[in-house]
Amino acid sequence: MSLPAVEVCPSIELRDGDLARKLPVTHNNEASTAFFIRYEGQVHGYLNRCPHMGSELDWEGSVFTRAGDQLMCARHGATFTPDTGVCTGGPCKPSKLLALKTSEDQRDGRQTVLWWPEGKTIPRN
Repeated sequence: MSLPAVEVCPSIELRDGDLARKLPVTHNNEASTAFFIRYEGQVHGYLNRCPHMGSELDWEGSVFTRAGDQLMCARHGATFTPDTGVCTGGPCKPSKLLALKTSEDQRDGRQTVLWWPEGKTIPRN
């Protein structure tokens, strides 16, 4: 059984290289968060967990490097490609972030970012 799409935010709220939008999730029956970003015009979502130590990547919603071309773990400095989540540098190389299925669609007359829960990561109330 598949879960319905979760509305993350209006599409206009995600800008290239800007702050991430976070949502509470459950992953493997543990409380966590997910984050959603826009990179080169496309929306991407990831479990907010660095593969190195399991800590959250963001610092107050910030996940991009200053240049805006990489995601960076605020705790360990590991870097990841924003469109694939592959680790490009730091202590967790050659792992990658857990990607979440996303899309954009019209909802109630506005373009909306959607997350399609599947697998071990589901919404948390």
